Amino acid sequence: MSNNIFKIIAVLGVFTFLTVEAKENCTPELKLAQPSSIAQSTNTDSDTKSVFIYFDQSLSMQGYTKDQPGQNNLYVNVIDDLQQIAENVGSKTYYHSFGKAIVPIKENKISQVIKPSFYDCTSSAADCNNQESKIHLPFKMAKTNPDGTYIIVTDLFLASKQLVGGTLSQLTKPLKSILKKGKSVGIIGVMSSFNGTIYDIPQREGGTISYTEAQKRPFYIIVIGDQKDINQVKKNLEEQHFSDPGDQYKYTLITSTPILQNLNQNKLITEDDIKNISKADNFKFEYSDNFLPIYKFDTNNKRNLKFKIQNSNIIVPGSTGVSSFKITNTLWSSKQINCRKINDGDWKKDKRLDISSIVRNEKELNVQIFKGSDVESLKKIFWGRRYFYLMEIYAQKPGNLSEETFKDWSIRDSDAEEFTAGNPTEFKTLNLTKIIKILNSVANDEFKPTLIASLALNFNLLK
Repeated sequence: MSNNIFKIIAVLGVFTFLTVEAKENCTPELKLAQPSSIAQSTNTDSDTKSVFIYFDQSLSMQGYTKDQPGQNNLYVNVIDDLQQIAENVGSKTYYHSFGKAIVPIKENKISQVIKPSFYDCTSSAADCNNQESKIHLPFKMAKTNPDGTYIIVTDLFLASKQLVGGTLSQLTKPLKSILKKGKSVGIIGVMSSFNGTIYDIPQREGGTISYTEAQKRPFYIIVIGDQKDINQVKKNLEEQHFSDPGDQYKYTLITSTPILQNLNQNKLITEDDIKNISKADNFKFEYSDNFLPIYKFDTNNKRNLKFKIQNSNIIVPGSTGVSSFKITNTLWSSKQINCRKINDGDWKKDKRLDISSIVRNEKELNVQIFKGSDVESLKKIFWGRRYFYLMEIYAQKPGNLSEETFKDWSIRDSDAEEFTAGNPTEFKTLNLTKIIKILNSVANDEFKPTLIASLALNFNLLK
């Protein structure tokens, strides 16, 4: 009996010792920023999701349906397979044409879309659906049923008058609603053969002209919905139609959430993300209960520390990216080196704010620790103290990569007449860069600064 009592006392003693160890004041009182809400769509199951396809019926689209000798007619090939592609993202597909209005198309009539007669009209121009291209109409439909996936096939040939005032707001208002609900807009541009007439090319002095000498011209597949469905459509198109090295296509993702994830929540930050730090004396790496990664070590003020983040871990593929990042810094110090001797009031908060800086390249984000604008004052931090440095990294402003992606396929109103006079065989898209810029602007308005990573350094500064 007495032996059992001694064993219990011994166990309690060890437990008490461990409890004291656990209550070390080696961390100051922290108020961590909460991971930003990264809006994601509901990802409705494909077995219950509907797909709505809209074909631009404006007369300029007719040229895609006629073969051009020596050129690859990707338009006809893609439209032929669009029904099968739609089945990969939804259980039921509904087809429509749009121009002046949206008109349903029966499933057994879909084959007409790749024939020139689909774009003809024998009625008066006022009654025809091929005289206008009201692209805002499918966007309006996507707003009313955000759980569906919407695919729009169009030449995106929009005059400046369609991109201002009330006409513009008819496009931007539903887009804003779509993005707020966690949806995204993918734009896939495909260079295809063309054998027809391009209408409504603006002249500088007013009025419009037509052009019939183009042999190639891009068309666009706009996909509105969940990012995974947009990526599925893009993947299917790449695998089935863009395997030839000569095929030209472009892609961008318009989204108000270009940030893929918070690195802390998924514990993606490791001891190797600060190069060579694991070689420091008394090194230890661990996550706290609130997912904060802490690097604990002894060092001197000459150590060069760089924290590295791969862009692929934080940026949504194909999106506009991030143009600027921000670091919030908090630095504490204590005269006590030994954690067990630090009392609650021993941690003193430093006044320095700009402690570290960011250097970027195409593949990664490098945070140069202790190399901010306050670097000179950092040289005056005292040896023989323990420091606790908390760093929180935010995506501060979205980028504009998609505008650059489509730049060489775009022509402005003011340059369209001169461009046409040069008899180009590959015709550009009117105001394409402006359209992408408008869509990005709406997405950027919905963007909120997003916390992508938090980490802490807990170290003794030695001579």
